[in-house]
Amino acid sequence: MSFLKTSCTRFVAWSLTMALVANGPMSPAEQRVSDDQTPEHESVMQDVKLAKGGILTARIVDLQGNPVVGEQVAVMFRGKEIAAAVSDENGLAAVSGLRPGLHAIVTPTGTTACRLWNADTAPPTATTVPAVVSDTEVIRGQLGAFNLPMFVVLATSVGALVVALDANNSADDAQAQADALAARVEALETASP
Repeated sequence: MSFLKTSCTRFVAWSLTMALVANGPMSPAEQRVSDDQTPEHESVMQDVKLAKGGILTARIVDLQGNPVVGEQVAVMFRGKEIAAAVSDENGLAAVSGLRPGLHAIVTPTGTTACRLWNADTAPPTATTVPAVVSDTEVIRGQLGAFNLPMFVVLATSVGALVVALDANNSADDAQAQADALAARVEALETASP
């Protein structure tokens, strides 16, 4: 492997390795999750009792529990928007014509998973007005399947590979120099009287 023989190419290889490890594969924070793909850490499924006529009323609040006025709210079913509303001065947003099933209430800054029920079949713990937190101060670092231990293993593996290649090339260089020196010594021995 002669591609790492010069100082410049070694520097480039080390720099690219460190850049890969430092930047790693990260998902954008704005990435939305559909109601089928809500991860465990994102939110807990809320049971919600629909009012007559399939009416869902949700309270949109910030992190301090204050109502959020004028927030765009969408209700998603299997990744498609089926209803939309804007929150009023009390942070309430209402949509009608919904049926029972798994849905997601989506705001510009978050997604809340809900299991909607008809009034006569809802479990006793079902709420009639789910709280949906929507705050521009929410910051999420999403690493997908990559977490800190995975990054440590990845960095160690890549670093070990580069060090092994560099050591192998250094050993090849040393062997080539030793062979050249041996050839010169042999040439001198045959030339001396």
